[in-house]
Amino acid sequence: MAAYLIVYARVSDPAPFADYVTAVQPVIAAHGGRLVARAAPPVVLEGEWPFATVGLLEFPSAEAAQGFWDSPEYGEVKKLRAGAADFQVVIAPGI
Repeated sequence: MAAYLIVYARVSDPAPFADYVTAVQPVIAAHGGRLVARAAPPVVLEGEWPFATVGLLEFPSAEAAQGFWDSPEYGEVKKLRAGAADFQVVIAPGI
């Protein structure tokens, strides 16, 4: 069953963050994932929203999403966003 990695980000330095966004795409694909939605900024319908960017990634399973997150390849790419953005990330299994 599909699972979704939901990423909320506050970007403080756009240039390195853009490098991260470019570099992470092939790593996502290598783990069977794909970016299905991204909003920068998102349209907020209710409440206060502290994030500048939201991304939705689809993976074939929660295990595949976790495998991407824990992979050494992603660990290397993640370094590109250090100091450029604060993230909150969750995995939500499909229904």
